[in-house]
Amino acid sequence: MTTPKLIEDLLTRLLALESRFGDLDARCFLPRHKLAHAYRAIGALEQAINLFLKNLDAKSQVLGETHFETINSQSSLANCYYALGQYSMAIQLFSKTFNNRTKTLGSFHPDTLRSIGSLANSYRANGQLAEAKQLHTRVLNLRQLILGANHPRTIVSLKHVENILASMEDS
Repeated sequence: MTTPKLIEDLLTRLLALESRFGDLDARCFLPRHKLAHAYRAIGALEQAINLFLKNLDAKSQVLGETHFETINSQSSLANCYYALGQYSMAIQLFSKTFNNRTKTLGSFHPDTLRSIGSLANSYRANGQLAEAKQLHTRVLNLRQLILGANHPRTIVSLKHVENILASMEDS
């Protein structure tokens, strides 16, 4: 559970590390990430977004655009924009996350498939149902191929496709 004391402790630790080593030092990445998630947990999305942006920028400079830590920061930032209802920004970042994960992990990696699903959910929330259907169907087909029809993740993907089809019929 996120408490004001936890946030205060994380903030104090982060500020001390940034002061001592600089914003780009890798020792700041995890505390900044934890603080951003703590802010997100209490609904302080703007503060969370600012920290995720700072971390994404720092990791991009230090580790490179396609490092898994950088990609995970893109995904965390995209999730915040999604939670804030800024679906266009979420789509942009989830697209980049998906492309980077495909390059580094391959098309069939579970994280890549999760990125496709997140992008599809963002399209759906943004009212772009055809794009959402295409991507959810893609994830379903890949999960059936890789995991089998009865795997829990495949079943979740099937539900996503069924839900999007129902939404398309209603509109």
